[in-house]
Amino acid sequence: MGKHGERSVTTQLKMVLPGSSGKLRISDELAECFDSGDGGAGMTAFLVSPFGTAVWRVEVGRDSDGAFLGRRWPEFVEAHGISVGWFLVLRHEGRGVLTIKAFDTTYFIKEFGQTLTVPGLGEAQIKTGRARKPQFIGPLWHNWMQKMPIPAEFLKHGFISDEELKRRMVTFVTPFREFWHIDLEKDGSNVFFAGVWLKFLESQGVTEGEVLLIRYQGNMIFTIEVFGFTGCRRNLKKQDIRFQQTGNSEETNSSQQTEQSEETNSSQKTGQTEEANSSQKTGRTEEMITLSSQNTEQNEEANPSQKNAHSSKEAQSQKEAQISIRKRKRSEETRIPRSCRNPLNKRTDCEYDTTSQPWIRKQLNAKLRNSIPLPGSFCKKVGFTETCKITFKSSEKKGSWEVHGLVYEKIWQWRLSGGWKMFCRDNGLKEGDVCTFKVLKSKLWHVDIDRC
Repeated sequence: MGKHGERSVTTQLKMVLPGSSGKLRISDELAECFDSGDGGAGMTAFLVSPFGTAVWRVEVGRDSDGAFLGRRWPEFVEAHGISVGWFLVLRHEGRGVLTIKAFDTTYFIKEFGQTLTVPGLGEAQIKTGRARKPQFIGPLWHNWMQKMPIPAEFLKHGFISDEELKRRMVTFVTPFREFWHIDLEKDGSNVFFAGVWLKFLESQGVTEGEVLLIRYQGNMIFTIEVFGFTGCRRNLKKQDIRFQQTGNSEETNSSQQTEQSEETNSSQKTGQTEEANSSQKTGRTEEMITLSSQNTEQNEEANPSQKNAHSSKEAQSQKEAQISIRKRKRSEETRIPRSCRNPLNKRTDCEYDTTSQPWIRKQLNAKLRNSIPLPGSFCKKVGFTETCKITFKSSEKKGSWEVHGLVYEKIWQWRLSGGWKMFCRDNGLKEGDVCTFKVLKSKLWHVDIDRC
């Protein structure tokens, strides 16, 4: 249970029904976050307005039907224009502070205003009512389990370009770093999540009637939160597999099977060839050892005094030959082509892609707030080949920042240094935040920020 002085994060999704404007029912779990220890009397939520610095002191009450937001809630609803059919995401941030996100009947996030501050609370103790990322709600009706439409309002904002839509595929990343590639299906002006959408939902234990909060991270990457039938947020299921590759037609599946078959046949042929070559080499080695042994025996008969020495040399030569064969076989079995290595698997705090729209994602820690190292292979691909100044644009603030890009090619090191600390300070970056650098030009990068 959370007291006013403790940090207890609880999130609940509520749909505004007729009558909710006068009294909004909330879960007992959320209500307990405001329990002052006097048996439930006089509980108050400090409800942060999403379009101003005002904090509304809203009553948290109980009756025979359960907990609710009461006194001053009707005024809050009227002031913010909240209507029947909207979805609200309520989040207790600690110390009795309650933030709210509103999704109107288009299912898209309702942006009310700018970043907020609350007197008496530090920045780390309260999040803002302003959405950090473009996001929308997806109630999973029966037909939306097979394919789910992307809200038209989200598409109108241009978060996904026409060029990106032509790829016909997006990636969903789970909290366990599982990657699911979901097909996009177009029907006139409508765009749907399709392909293995149902399999993705089933793999996460999502069922019909639940609600998704889908957040766009940029670069065709989405994340989700799931709210159960009670409206409380629940954890997703962890899968054993890391990547899920999709195909949107039988042709794709057939081509994958053909590639697998060809790869298997090729590996079998290669294995047979290597085995034959190995056996031939082994045979020749054994033949040489046999001839050497025969010559040694003849010499030993002629000179018995050298028998022990020759016997020792023979055992040593056989041992060296066997070791050499084992090392060669082990090397052939473990050799992996460099082109097959996936940088996403190498480390979880750095991911990148150098295809048509290059990007790199870094998770910040205490050291990376002063300077940030980058992979040399990525930098060379995007034209960052010498020390220069790179202009940064932020997804959250207007203006631009000049950051020094340093190159130490002799020691294979690329780093963002001078100006990076100022960028972090101006954008309020903290340890655990994730920055996605989208390379528009070699010296013009757009930075998307995902708060931890």
